[in-house]
Amino acid sequence: MSSTPESDLRMVARASGISLLDYAPQHVAGCLQRALVHNGVPTAQALADRLSRDRRARDAFRRSVLVGVTSMFRDEQEFALLERRLLPELLARRRSLSVWAAGCSTGEELRSVAMLLERRGALAGSHLLGTDILDESVLAAARDAAELPPTARSAIRFEQQDLISASAPAARFDLVLCRNVAIYFTPAVQRRLQRRLVAALRPGGFLMLGHSETVLNTGPAGLEAVSRHAFRKVAA
Repeated sequence: MSSTPESDLRMVARASGISLLDYAPQHVAGCLQRALVHNGVPTAQALADRLSRDRRARDAFRRSVLVGVTSMFRDEQEFALLERRLLPELLARRRSLSVWAAGCSTGEELRSVAMLLERRGALAGSHLLGTDILDESVLAAARDAAELPPTARSAIRFEQQDLISASAPAARFDLVLCRNVAIYFTPAVQRRLQRRLVAALRPGGFLMLGHSETVLNTGPAGLEAVSRHAFRKVAA
């Protein structure tokens, strides 16, 4: 399946509701191969038929493509940078922050940021948004997190959104996290996504990517590197 015909991709894309041509070919090929085996079907056409009529199979396939892996304070070094350098710099300028976690899955990353803001007494008045294309049941799990303090419950909201086709939220954010999301897309889609994320930042705000991601040509993108995976938007 390493060179899956485009016609097959379009068939499965229609059945699953995911624009598979936007994703890295190797990632999609692996997901398709596993789905063929798991569903016991021999062809992409048969898989598309199964996904069209079987919601559980469709949801499972969507989760495999969209990934959605997260945990509290995932990547210790990145959260240390956030706690010790980035948040103090932002809070020196503003008493409360606007934060967007793009591709938030079940919300652990955004809740981790909320806990850091709570420690600094900056959660009240801050606005934290998590968005993901995953189905509403995943976002419902994010909203129901038991460990959230009352202040965090009022500060955080989660919305369903397709990062590729939807416009970025209208708000200007102090911090945008999009970690280990872009690696699953084609280079062209990665560039388009990163432009959207940068546009959503206030001047001086920070973009944080995942441990295997970076921004190419930071100057033209309007960014300067603060670490390998964190970038400051250059003031206009």
